[in-house]
Amino acid sequence: MDKKALTSSKFGKWGWSIIAYSFLLYYFWAGLAVDGLNIYTTAFSATYGLDYNTILGYATPAGIIGVIGGIIAGRLIMKTGARKMAAVTLIATGIIYMLFGYLATTHISYLIFLSLFTFVSMAFGLIANTALMSNWFPRKKGIALGWSTMGAPFCTATFVAILSVLVGRFGIGNACLIIGIVVVVFGIVSFFWVKDYPEEVGAYPDNIPEGGEQLAAQLAEMRSYKSPFTVKVLLKDKDMWLMSLGFGMLWMVTVGIVSQFVPRMLSVGYDNPTALMMLTVAAIIGLFGSYFWGWLDQKTNTKLASLIYSASYIIALLLLIQGSQIACYIAIVFVGLGIGGLLNLMPSMVITVYGRHDFASANSLVSPIASLMQKFAFIIMAVLLAQSGGSYTLPYTVFIVIDIVGAALLMFVTKECKGKTGI
Repeated sequence: MDKKALTSSKFGKWGWSIIAYSFLLYYFWAGLAVDGLNIYTTAFSATYGLDYNTILGYATPAGIIGVIGGIIAGRLIMKTGARKMAAVTLIATGIIYMLFGYLATTHISYLIFLSLFTFVSMAFGLIANTALMSNWFPRKKGIALGWSTMGAPFCTATFVAILSVLVGRFGIGNACLIIGIVVVVFGIVSFFWVKDYPEEVGAYPDNIPEGGEQLAAQLAEMRSYKSPFTVKVLLKDKDMWLMSLGFGMLWMVTVGIVSQFVPRMLSVGYDNPTALMMLTVAAIIGLFGSYFWGWLDQKTNTKLASLIYSASYIIALLLLIQGSQIACYIAIVFVGLGIGGLLNLMPSMVITVYGRHDFASANSLVSPIASLMQKFAFIIMAVLLAQSGGSYTLPYTVFIVIDIVGAALLMFVTKECKGKTGI
């Protein structure tokens, strides 16, 4: 097969349509379940008199509940398919989000609604989304994910600002209503927009005819295939644990850096508007970073790209520890490049190791376990900042160690596809 075909962005009109859809799934998931947390705490405490610190702490249990949702969705998707799961969970998330804005008036109700839409949104954001990309781009996964994962950094650069404006003009209840309606409409449109497999519309996987000539037979096989990688088998699988823990640690480092980027800039003397602007610039760089990691993945291999990714964040941490003006400006580049990388590299490695046929089964554990691990970034950062009297040197040094351990685990992941081969 021509290697240039594997690194090109010639996906065809249907392929680009699926990439655009995946981009929006990443955008809405990141906005509702991650970036929106920057606004929720202030808005709900001001509107309904909730204690700021109490509801701030609810993000961790809600995130853990979301991980449980990911595990459940990961097993269900093998029966429902990616299209139905994405559509139904988008609609459900939108409805819950509307109710969230009006009914989360007590600490308990806030926790319940936050946990509910975090639980449900995991299904379309990380499970259905990556399964869809695996079905459509088993060989050009790096490049395809490089484009679609741009949705996450683009969300970081825009969603908080949009939500902030809506809350300022209409209040938190109406703001959630407006966004919830958009999400519900997107879910309804999904039924008509998305196809689970390229063979359904006469297209080839990766938009490459070679090896995919028997479309009808391939479609029948994909629909009837029963993966031998059950939960019991996966829990005994070395590679599942190496990927889950390895990427979980790298994700933990990413969250630790990004979530504390603005406070770190404030601690070295920048004012709040400048610090926020620097984070926005990092998010914009993340758009290019998403494509860069996908390109590097495709040009080399996923394991090497992941190791380079981990090294880039060690550089970022060392620069942030140093804390000079020049170091901080250079750090923006490395932080930005990394924002879109992990959402690209993790599913890509799962496809590499388990293949198109067994991706959904393997990812049902890899993605939720890795997601669970990254939740501990907040606890680690809080404890170490308290121990160091507010100095970032200790937590950043610990994150460097975590990064190295995560990279070391990924080095031992098999190079061979252990799932069903072929497309």
